[in-house]
Amino acid sequence: MSELVYIGGVSGGIDSQAAARFMLNRYGSARVVLVNSDAGGNEHPLTIEHIDWYSQHVCPVMRINAKVGDFRSDEWCETKGIDPESELTFPELARIKGRFPSRKAQFCTEALKLAPIRRWIEEHYPDGNYARFTGVRRDESPSRSQREWQEWDDYYDCELYNPVFDWTKQMCFDYVKHHGEQINPLYTLGFSRVGCAPCINSGKDDVLNWATRFPEMIDKVRAWERQVGRTFFAPCVPGMEINWIDEVVAWAKTDRGGRQNNLFRILPPPSCESRFGLCE
Repeated sequence: MSELVYIGGVSGGIDSQAAARFMLNRYGSARVVLVNSDAGGNEHPLTIEHIDWYSQHVCPVMRINAKVGDFRSDEWCETKGIDPESELTFPELARIKGRFPSRKAQFCTEALKLAPIRRWIEEHYPDGNYARFTGVRRDESPSRSQREWQEWDDYYDCELYNPVFDWTKQMCFDYVKHHGEQINPLYTLGFSRVGCAPCINSGKDDVLNWATRFPEMIDKVRAWERQVGRTFFAPCVPGMEINWIDEVVAWAKTDRGGRQNNLFRILPPPSCESRFGLCE
């Protein structure tokens, strides 16, 4: 049997970058395999550029594109007249499901990340002699609050390690900076989520930041909404019908409660507004 390899995902975000650095420090590049499955065309160019930089200067990253066949069976594809080898984009995923993902139905993660990577692993490591590493942290969400350093991964049928499970986000930034690695520049612009642009879980600050700094990302979402006929964001404020992207952007300019615009929220943002000490 071949030597055990350690496989980690690289999304362009700080958590996965910190986990990758941990892997490289512990096992060396010869036994570490880093992969990235794109977000179905929903990544910002700066994130793609950062992953490319990382792949060239730190450790090679294998780029994987999601296919419809990763998410739906060949039989289903045949009945729909869809080639299972065709690319699975974010709007195509929404069209297949009849809606965009949401906090309570976050099927984008499996369809665009987990399943394509599993298919790639099965193709390249059929002997199953591998373990996985993630950048999951406990304080990210209630669903992740019980994660441990070592677990069994039923989805990939292998050992799973979460080296930054009990770290703060600031610790991840400090760790990566200590090793002289560049950080996704979107963080210096105040974004808290950088894997997708925008993420379906983006909060008010990130939505406003996308609209202010990169309005083309909002234009993209608007076009997708027209294409699919459904809203990108699910209604998320009790008593308010926030649906289409332009309504969500308008809401992002308001104070808590969504009733009145806040002048300071709609002023041009500073050149750097990172909350993690990245702009010294």
